[in-house]
Amino acid sequence: MRDALRRAERSGRPGLPLGRFRLSRRSGDLLAVLVDEDGGLVFDPGVRIQGFAPSPDGHLVALEVSDDGSENGRVVVVDTSSRTSTELGAVTVRHTRMAWTGADLFLVDTLGRCLQVRHGEPPRTLFTTAAGERATPVGVGGTMVVARTDEARTRLVGIDGSEILELPRVRSISAAADTLLAVTGDELVSLRLLGGTSARCLLETLAGVPVHAQAVPGGCLVHLVRDGHSTVVRLAADAGVLAPTQTVAISEQQDVRTVSGLSWAQDRAWVRIESPAAAPRVMPLEQAARSTSEGQRSRLVTVTAEDGAEIELILTGEPGGPTLLEVYGGFGIVDLPAFEPSVAAWCELGGLHVSARLRGGGGVGTTWHTSGQGAGKTRTVADAVTVARELVRLGLTRPEQLVLAGASLGGLVAVSAALAEPGLVAGVACTAAPLDPHRIGEHPGARHWTEEFGDPSDPAVRAAMDDYSPFERARRFPGGRWPRFLLTTFAEDSRVAAAPTDRLAAALTARGAEVVRSHRPRMGHGGNHLDAVHDFAASVLDFALDSAHVSTGV
Repeated sequence: MRDALRRAERSGRPGLPLGRFRLSRRSGDLLAVLVDEDGGLVFDPGVRIQGFAPSPDGHLVALEVSDDGSENGRVVVVDTSSRTSTELGAVTVRHTRMAWTGADLFLVDTLGRCLQVRHGEPPRTLFTTAAGERATPVGVGGTMVVARTDEARTRLVGIDGSEILELPRVRSISAAADTLLAVTGDELVSLRLLGGTSARCLLETLAGVPVHAQAVPGGCLVHLVRDGHSTVVRLAADAGVLAPTQTVAISEQQDVRTVSGLSWAQDRAWVRIESPAAAPRVMPLEQAARSTSEGQRSRLVTVTAEDGAEIELILTGEPGGPTLLEVYGGFGIVDLPAFEPSVAAWCELGGLHVSARLRGGGGVGTTWHTSGQGAGKTRTVADAVTVARELVRLGLTRPEQLVLAGASLGGLVAVSAALAEPGLVAGVACTAAPLDPHRIGEHPGARHWTEEFGDPSDPAVRAAMDDYSPFERARRFPGGRWPRFLLTTFAEDSRVAAAPTDRLAAALTARGAEVVRSHRPRMGHGGNHLDAVHDFAASVLDFALDSAHVSTGV
């Protein structure tokens, strides 16, 4: 099993180009490193790189690096000629956006300070964000623009504070040459700074759910999910309107693939394409329409919930062996069929992997999210139960072969679904999950979790929690055919506390369930070192195979 996992991990993960650089994990690398356009090593900090930004001439590259899995980062500036690096002292960041104009670097630190840094000089504070405000610097055509976003709106301003444009609250922003693209909740807005012209497109006029958007000169690229499949559409500005000029279908029914990123570099549009058991590939957009998956292909099927909703499933591997059902269903996140070495290894070992797009996610639009949000979270769990039953009804697996898996919010959904009825599944692997919804405030990311689960003081929300809470379901479970449990937490998790998992492990054990409790050092909710990821993934596959009574071959 570990050999199969290592073979899948060796495939590496190529990054999208920014300028003439990429952030890639090459075959044999334990973490992503900075490489040039030919794949040559530029810089390896030996720790996780959370983001990077090259200067316009490529002489300097700013890296956000994190020493553990906590997602707390520091900034290192690399001289690409001498391959030497300098750390910005007293600057702490967390998934910050960094951008350059000339030799000046702009970023926002964890204190909310928008900093201007000239190489070799102390940082200069331009302004400090207000409470609840987010600032994002963007370099556009040699000019620095800062998007200042609060709960209601986004103001695009210059570094001198001059107002450029006011928009509804912006979700994402990108730039290419002199064109800036802002994505609000309702529309795409393309702005050309030279001449001050803008063009717009309402999102509702695009057929599909937008996932990624990237500025290109004079317009933009948009990755849309249509009927479960990825499509890239290019739009160009004409008379104040962004209109489609090119459509590239990436995925099809028997070869489900996803776009995991878009970029504009070297005067070309680039796309990264992957699927659960087929490693990512980066290519110019014009080549994407002619490419197919290399390796195990995935396929799309649908099952019907009791209320008539159609739930999309992505199946990888062949039925007849152990089945791993992965669930999430939260925050409006589109469940993309991204590459995962553990899935490739699972399929090599004869397993079937299933990824379910449950309500609460975003794969079928805004209402798909809201119907599984707050008090509707019980519907997300019900969808997971439906999928498990339907996989058995369709003859794709048997209950004694079926293992549920979920991470973060998906871990709660997986455990709650597994406790819906005796004999539904053989096991459940839960990772870094907020397992006690009634006490959601005990987690470091409490505000974040409350936005999705709702406030427990709300009677409707509390009633729903009484239904799907793993603690309540464990208490009501009639016993007998308990599933096995693997409950994992991370020592450096900046979003989920370990205490609720400890409490649930004790409660399940007291009721007679078999529980494997794991707490992993130097791992967090973000990206982690490949050696640690390998050991963790191996533990999940080992548990799943053992639960399905299959020899692991370790």
